This record gives sequence, structure tokens and C-alpha cells, in this order.
Amino acid sequence: MLPLIRSSCFALSRIRCREFCFLTIFALSTLVGCGGNNADTKKMGTASGKISLNGKPLTDCRINFNSAKTGVGAGGDLKEDGSYTLEGSLPVGDYTLFITPPSDFTPAKAQAKSGLTNVPAKYRGEATSGLTAEVKEGKSEYNFDLK
Repeated sequence: MLPLIRSSCFALSRIRCREFCFLTIFALSTLVGCGGNNADTKKMGTASGKISLNGKPLTDCRINFNSAKTGVGAGGDLKEDGSYTLEGSLPVGDYTLFITPPSDFTPAKAQAKSGLTNVPAKYRGEATSGLTAEVKEGKSEYNFDLK
């Protein structure tokens, strides 16, 4: 009976040793992959500027930046002097710009003939605006005079 117990213990210790080695190798390979790489982080940029219509500041509207390639977008409401600053940052790349109602648009503002009513229809659609910007790393300024 003693030889049977010894062989069983020996076989059991070999299995545990294999399991231990497997788990150790698995854990180390998993942890090595979790370190991250600074080269993989996306370069980001911010945008601001002024929008005017026939030389006069455009107000009570929102400028929108949208990338058809990445599906990423951001916007900023136009202030009384026509200036805007995008809310947040965007990945570096090409964007199409278009004008929409401001973020705080209400039915009362619609009846008061907001700034959007003066904007030519082509600038209100992403596909028709013709406005583009290449967002670069860091801060960038984009000014447009709509006609």
C-alpha cells in the first residue's frame, strides 16, 4: 500500500507544479500586455475662433465640428461677438463644420427669430456647408465669414 501512496503523492505534486508554472506564465504574460504605450495615445487639439455673416458677428447659433472618418464631433455656442470655443478637445484630423441652433435653444427663441434664421441653408447641413478645418495638436483658431 505504501508504494501506491507514494506514487499518488508524486503524481499529485507533478500536477500542482505544472498548474503553478502555467498560472505563473499566464499571469506574467497578461501583466506585460497591460503596460500601455505612450506612442498609441491619440494626439488631441482644441478649437476656437469667430464666425461672422457678411462681416457681422453671428450670434445665437452653434458651430459643430464633425469627422465622418472617426465619427467624433464637438460643438460650441457662439457668443455675442461671434466667438466660440469647442466644448472639450478633439482627436487631430479633418472635420466638417456646420451651424445649428444653440444648445439652449427653446421654442421661445425660435419665435424670436434666432440667429439661425439669417444663416443661409447650405451652412446648416454637414453635407452642404463646405466649411472644413484641420484640427492640429494643441490650440487652433478657425475664423469664418459666411456669405
